[in-house]
Amino acid sequence: MVSELQIVALVEQVEHKIGLLKDAYNDAKRRIEQLELENSSLRESVKEQQSLVKQLQKKQGNSEKDVPKSKDFSKIVKDNLSETDTNAELKQQLDEYIRDLERCIAHLSSLS
Repeated sequence: MVSELQIVALVEQVEHKIGLLKDAYNDAKRRIEQLELENSSLRESVKEQQSLVKQLQKKQGNSEKDVPKSKDFSKIVKDNLSETDTNAELKQQLDEYIRDLERCIAHLSSLS
């Protein structure tokens, strides 16, 4: 037969295990709450990043529309040249156009 002391000891062991399970449950519950808050924060951050990407894509699209096509550059150069321009002046203008192109490229690169 099982003595009364053995039954009391078993009940105390069960109560102790129940206490441990309650603590583990409460810890897990707190961790879930923390993770839900972090998840919410991260979702908000993702939305902000997606919005920023869309804005940058729009700016990039608008910038690309503003840049004339390469065949238009020859027209620009041709229209801006007078017949009295010297080679030095032509070289200076071309250098200026190249610097403008480099600035445009740098600007477009910074958008992406």
